[in-house]
Amino acid sequence: MASESENENVLLELRDLRKWFPVKEQGFIASRQVANVKAVDGVNLQIYKGETLGLVGESGCGKTTTGKVIVKLEPPTTGQVLYRGQDIYSFHTREDEMYFKRNVQMIFQDPYSSLNPRMLVMDIIGEGLQIHESHMPRLQREQIVYDLLEKVGLEDYHAMRYPHEFSGGQRQRIGIARALAVNPELVVADEPVSALDVSVQAQILNLMQDLQKEFNLTYIFVAHDLSVIKHVSDRVAVMYLGTIVEYGTNRQIFTKTAHPYSVALMSAIPRPDPRRKMKRIVLPGEPPSPINIPSGCRFHPRCYKSDNDKCIKEDPPMIELEPGHFVKCHYPEM
Repeated sequence: MASESENENVLLELRDLRKWFPVKEQGFIASRQVANVKAVDGVNLQIYKGETLGLVGESGCGKTTTGKVIVKLEPPTTGQVLYRGQDIYSFHTREDEMYFKRNVQMIFQDPYSSLNPRMLVMDIIGEGLQIHESHMPRLQREQIVYDLLEKVGLEDYHAMRYPHEFSGGQRQRIGIARALAVNPELVVADEPVSALDVSVQAQILNLMQDLQKEFNLTYIFVAHDLSVIKHVSDRVAVMYLGTIVEYGTNRQIFTKTAHPYSVALMSAIPRPDPRRKMKRIVLPGEPPSPINIPSGCRFHPRCYKSDNDKCIKEDPPMIELEPGHFVKCHYPEM
């Protein structure tokens, strides 16, 4: 594999990452491109070994697309994804490609559609081993599957069942075991608990944290639920309309919230103690279309701090408020 990144603690880095989807108009003879959906539009992030980076934002902001680009399910339009210092979209050898695919895995949002209904659990979990450890004896591969089932809270006999025989929480446990089968370094978890009952969510979150310690994993944890992000993340990146508007440590984001969008999100978190209730900030309107992104600051049409001049004309730079705490805003909360 290629050389390490300049910073040995940086496992993955996104540099000015963009993913645009063409919008085409169908004619009588041929279609023509008329616009682009700017799902991811200039994302810069570093993910450190052993941490959990929480990627949070409302539906449609580009979180899942970012995750898919990272695991090579979608190619980027422009920009780079660097794994251990090497651009994953510039691999020239099958060895490098296989090394990356083994070390970066994904847990999908929907446990009902992400498992092949025609495959036994034994084959679902063991498929990665068949690809990456093709010379491994069958009995050894089966024993690894049994061990993984035990680690995620299932039994040996579950290996010979089909996905439809399991509940949503059990299916997500199978999805977690499948991701861990090839012993990856980095796992992209795309809203892994959003489709589950609340009673099951805490079990899955605690399981993922236990497995992170045991397997020395790094997580990119995608979610729209801030209470989940607060529970699992070491650092947090807040995403709005395809770009990162604020990121920092868990403490910085949740106690020193700086971007008006982040402040509005924080105000919506339910709090059990009524004496600590925050004033709810209701943002006007809907998020703009990713086809027609506003000029200047893309959040200004909904922002309670917008001055209707500078915010409209100038795209704010990403500034560092304190070590490790960055915000993309002309008038951040201080």
